[in-house]
Amino acid sequence: MFRLVDGRYLVSSEALGYWFLRLNGFLTIPNFVVHPDTGRQQGTDVDVLGVRFPYRKEGRQRPMQDSDCFRHHRDKAYVALAEIKTGVCRLNGPWTAPEQENMQRALSALGMLSPHEIDFAAQKIYDKGHFENQLYYITMVCFRAERRDEITGPYPKVPQILWPDIKDFIWDRFRHYRNAKSAHGQWDEVGRGLWDLVTMRDPETGRDVPQERFSELLQFDKPAAL
Repeated sequence: MFRLVDGRYLVSSEALGYWFLRLNGFLTIPNFVVHPDTGRQQGTDVDVLGVRFPYRKEGRQRPMQDSDCFRHHRDKAYVALAEIKTGVCRLNGPWTAPEQENMQRALSALGMLSPHEIDFAAQKIYDKGHFENQLYYITMVCFRAERRDEITGPYPKVPQILWPDIKDFIWDRFRHYRNAKSAHGQWDEVGRGLWDLVTMRDPETGRDVPQERFSELLQFDKPAAL
């Protein structure tokens, strides 16, 4: 999942998106599969499902600064349905086709809404990309290389989070909170690899890896999606 090839450190886009959400306080489930009511074929899947609670604060004396895009809803849990691509922003067809009722199945499987709310909430997400009530803010989230007007127009409140910003956030989190994050033996291979890349000495210069160099060295393990 994290490997060195020809001087570049390769990681999957799903893993990098997962770690960005995790470092922002989300409890996460990768590859959340939406199963059909009948038959054997899956309806679709959420690349990463994440839930961030309203009073999230990592570090009581020196709280870590999370990404601005998640700090606007401080009075309710933030539920992210993350669609991850290495290329341009795009919402997959199953999430924009109300007749397939994939959103209803996903919300039902999550269990946070009462049965009588599900159809209304699903339609709101189909129409606007998000839904909220007194307890939850549920939204699609796009991870991409560049923004698209096709998302901004019909879904102006859906976050489009770009890979350069994600890389910058990870570098900043590990450099500015180095002591707090240094004990991480339980992290997976990708988390440990990202930490090692941020904190290592650049073999070309013998110095700490600067932010721009980190972004250059960290690349995706698959070709960019269209």
